[in-house]
Amino acid sequence: MAEVDFKNILENLDQAVLVVNYDNRIVWANRYFCSLFNTNCEIIKGKSIYDFIPENKDTIAIKDYTYKITKFDDEYFSYFYLSIIDTQMEKVYSDFVSTVSHELRTPLTSIRGFADTMLSSFDRLDKNQIQKFLNIIKEQSNRLIKLVENLLSVSKIQVEQSNFVYKSINPKSQIEKVLDVIKNQYPSHAFEIKCAQDVQNILADENKFQQIMINLLDNAAKYSYERGAVTIYISNSAQKENFVSIKVEDHGVGINPENMSKIFEKFARIENHLTRKTQGSGLGLYIVKNLIEKMGGQIFVESSTVLPNSGSTFEVLLPASSYTNQSKKVLEDK
Repeated sequence: MAEVDFKNILENLDQAVLVVNYDNRIVWANRYFCSLFNTNCEIIKGKSIYDFIPENKDTIAIKDYTYKITKFDDEYFSYFYLSIIDTQMEKVYSDFVSTVSHELRTPLTSIRGFADTMLSSFDRLDKNQIQKFLNIIKEQSNRLIKLVENLLSVSKIQVEQSNFVYKSINPKSQIEKVLDVIKNQYPSHAFEIKCAQDVQNILADENKFQQIMINLLDNAAKYSYERGAVTIYISNSAQKENFVSIKVEDHGVGINPENMSKIFEKFARIENHLTRKTQGSGLGLYIVKNLIEKMGGQIFVESSTVLPNSGSTFEVLLPASSYTNQSKKVLEDK
């Protein structure tokens, strides 16, 4: 009875299973294994395992998929399990480790280097040098904090743990607060807000909205040329009733059409001569898109790589703080 139950368990596993004796002859295989090799589970008995599985290999490619081979031995038999490897997830994990390792290593190296210099040569440094080194340490520390915040945001988005507190907020005043921070980071850039007269308030989470605008404005400045202009247009949406349109326009290198679909993916970094000089984890736009959609909005992008019209415009549509939208949000929350 125990043997029957054991075979039933192996038969229903979501893995290919093969049982082999110590003469390397097949004793039993489950239906999953036999289907992979288009063979009969009775005919396969007594055949050499090496007719199906390569010797001394950890993986095998079957029907456009890669399977990991795991082996267990007991007193009488060897058990082989073939489990499919999700190559897409493997790549995502590899990209994650590579990106985060690089993004952590660079600022940490700078912080340690300048801290070591100050500790070893403090008495030989003048006031300006000390202030310069401390500013670099502060900037790199802020970079680390931003990376950690972005990673935490991605984690919350993926497990749907982001709590949104909706209220009526003035988009212009919120963007002005964000610009106070961004201008300090990009003193050579020119930032301008152009706001229509009759713009409605938006129904959104204040902190999440600021996070969206920080990422969009930071990107606009970061991927623009030195002394570039960034313009923010705020108006009631002409294409969607009871929505407010916020456009962030830059004059950078632009985005190639073939890369448009990639920019909102995690760890997406579009390669060109300007992006290679910038720092970033490739998480900003992924976070932006998810936060906007969770607040009932949409994001669009237009871009050109042809001078003198190069640059990108990101348009965010968010619900206006109308009685209709507020009532709808109350019903959704219930």
